[in-house]
Amino acid sequence: MTDIYERDLYGMKFAILNSPYHKRVVTACADMLGIPPMKLRRILIENLDMMMLESLAVRYDSWRERGDKEGGIRREIGYELFTTYIPIISPDVMEEAMQESTNNNSNAEYGKKFLQSRVFEEESK
Repeated sequence: MTDIYERDLYGMKFAILNSPYHKRVVTACADMLGIPPMKLRRILIENLDMMMLESLAVRYDSWRERGDKEGGIRREIGYELFTTYIPIISPDVMEEAMQESTNNNSNAEYGKKFLQSRVFEEESK
């Protein structure tokens, strides 16, 4: 009985993410991380509840206005966005991504590649 309930929630969660503004937010976040939007949708559906998904766009807008104010690598990889506002990456993993970027001439691309391989199971290109 739980499996049927979970499948129903999956469809409802997917429907939330298919609204026009949610699509733009998912696309913007996926571009920031360098992953396909569908992969990010899957992670969001698997890790967030319905209320969090409903407020996804507002959370993203809040981060754009108030999050990662110091800019730099933190803003480029969405440190607070993906650990606090839309919590899909643990702070420990994000710290490792920051360290990876810092160790490579403060290039955010190295942190993104780390996140792709560690969180989103993408092969680094």
